Amino acid sequence: MKHLPITVVRNYVFGLVCTCVGAWLTEISASLLPLALGGAALVMATVPLVRAMRGIRSKHPERR
Repeated sequence: MKHLPITVVRNYVFGLVCTCVGAWLTEISASLLPLALGGAALVMATVPLVRAMRGIRSKHPERR
């Protein structure tokens, strides 16, 4: 298996950190908005990771 690009892994870890910070801010502020924003950042950071794992490099893969 080929190694994943470091930028993809770095983005994923950044998304995890955003989720943890959002959970901490939710605990402090009693608002679910920080957790929702952190979770959205994690989802956006997961897409390039999944594409790299599947070997999809282009933005618009062929439609079958």
